[in-house]
Amino acid sequence: MKRIILAILAAFGMTTSVAAQDNKPVVGIAQMEDLTGAAQAENFIAMIETAVIGSGKFRIIERARLATLLKEQGLGRSGMVTTNNKKRTGGFEGVDYLIYGTITSISAVNKSNMGDNMLRGIFGGNRGQQAECYNTRVRMEADIRITDTNSGEVRYATRISEEQESATVCGGGTQIDSAGLMRASADSIATGLVTTIFPIQVAAIQGDGTVILNYGAGAVERGDYLMIYGETIEIPDPSGTGTIKIDGEQVGAIQVTDVQTSFSRAVQVTPFTVPLAIGTVARPVAPEVVKGLQKPTKKRR
Repeated sequence: MKRIILAILAAFGMTTSVAAQDNKPVVGIAQMEDLTGAAQAENFIAMIETAVIGSGKFRIIERARLATLLKEQGLGRSGMVTTNNKKRTGGFEGVDYLIYGTITSISAVNKSNMGDNMLRGIFGGNRGQQAECYNTRVRMEADIRITDTNSGEVRYATRISEEQESATVCGGGTQIDSAGLMRASADSIATGLVTTIFPIQVAAIQGDGTVILNYGAGAVERGDYLMIYGETIEIPDPSGTGTIKIDGEQVGAIQVTDVQTSFSRAVQVTPFTVPLAIGTVARPVAPEVVKGLQKPTKKRR
């Protein structure tokens, strides 16, 4: 049977070995609530699962199996953290990360498009009979946290905020793709999970200087700027509770020029302070830094 499965995978160009698949961490969505009353929690969960699987870095535990484990542990809505370590009681064997979340708001605002209203009045005859033109702006917000079931540590916690604006509509109706809005939020969650556990790194440096990154579609987009950092270092926490891991010094910035399914290409946009090395971590650059990078450098006289 295993040979048959491998043959099918090969036929579809899926060359990743079963053994490699088995080594991938397992993720489960333990809880997702919808406080908006829109009944979108199940759809959102399915989109998150698809996005996580699409990253190629994780496997998803079947919801039916996870629900059984949660029920057995009495954790259905408690948000308690568990572990897959056999030496600790109450654990989840084979589940590495649990995702908890809440859809906190879905709001829509109509914004009148005065330009289109005026044009329709000028070219449409009687202004009083012209329907109002407007754009609809929809925003979705969700609180997300991802826990490491082995250590109990919250590895990722954030508020996802995605916004979409429709094309101009006159006389009623809307062109908002609500599914697309949720899918963008799901992609953000998957990206946050993946890059927190497995940072974006330099996978190769080609002869012409092109930088190959270990992430592709879903994690980066063409035109994105990323900052390259030196080796991660640990410093003492002043509170005396342990150490803090921080990125090393900034090495230089790159810009993504090509995005494929499992990797991307980038080019250098600032001088590097040290030679670029394989495995070096790259992180998205803040908007204010991007603006600075986009400004042309003044030539010295």
